[in-house]
Amino acid sequence: MKLVKNWYFRQIALVLAFTMLALGSIPAKSMAFVVGSEAAVSEYSREADIARIQRVLESKLVSDKLSQAGLTEEEINGKITQLSDEEVHSFASQLESVYPGGDGLGIIIGLLIIVILVMVILKMADRKIIIR
Repeated sequence: MKLVKNWYFRQIALVLAFTMLALGSIPAKSMAFVVGSEAAVSEYSREADIARIQRVLESKLVSDKLSQAGLTEEEINGKITQLSDEEVHSFASQLESVYPGGDGLGIIIGLLIIVILVMVILKMADRKIIIR
């Protein structure tokens, strides 16, 4: 029985190693990437940028920080309307840096995949994790 498990484990490891070798040998410049509609269109609209800015300003964290700084909603909207089109677009394109950690979904999914992989490898190797 142990001989079968060792053989099966080696076969899976061999397939995984070959797959990683094949994927790693593909040059990065030949890969196709999905281009969003924002990147395909070189022009930008002031309304879309202001809507993006308003969405960020309505978040609880940002609105709390602005109110602590002593700014009212009318002052903020007045300052946004005074900006030129280029300034509005520049500000809207830099909004991703407001949330430096992102939404965290990618990190959670990555950790779950790693945990599941470790559990599968331990199960195939007939090992157990005992927490006391």
